[in-house]
Amino acid sequence: MMRIIAGTAGGILLSAPSSGTRPTQDRVREAIFSALQSRGALEDACVLDLFAGSGAYGFESLSRGALSLDLVDYAQSAAAAIRKNQAASPVFSRAKLYVQSALSFLASRWKGTDPNPQWELVFIDPPYIMKNQELLEVLTQLLPLCDPDAWIVVERSARDEVPEWNENDWEEQARKLYGESAVYFLRPALGAL
Repeated sequence: MMRIIAGTAGGILLSAPSSGTRPTQDRVREAIFSALQSRGALEDACVLDLFAGSGAYGFESLSRGALSLDLVDYAQSAAAAIRKNQAASPVFSRAKLYVQSALSFLASRWKGTDPNPQWELVFIDPPYIMKNQELLEVLTQLLPLCDPDAWIVVERSARDEVPEWNENDWEEQARKLYGESAVYFLRPALGAL
């Protein structure tokens, strides 16, 4: 069972989708959030959680002081878990759920069908079966929708080939290995936006 690690909703248990996801271990989330807090990336941030699964990354962000949260997942089982988790704390009421694919969600923002909040913190934790080329396509669509000082956290399998970020678009700030998980901290490259 997953839980919110710290903040105003610390200790609340989270439900996970019945299938199709790979929940990030609490210790990995704790390490990621420690790194983000030390960089001042959480307080009053507009957060996007793509491939949200249970919404654990996003809900942890709200618990630790983020201002708003957009959760995106295509799977109905993930949407059901997110709705259940959202009801667990009043602080989670600042979250909006979008049941669609990451690319269709980002494309709708490009077309101006929804206001662009200029996300300052984005979590991308796709299924490990997603190929690097598909991940890079998501990042390409995401870039113009981010704040110039945004932090992007990408989680992949440690066994996967390291993605080749477009250096004109993204700067890799850090890379951490946690058992089966490889976590990359990216920022928009200077002049990319």
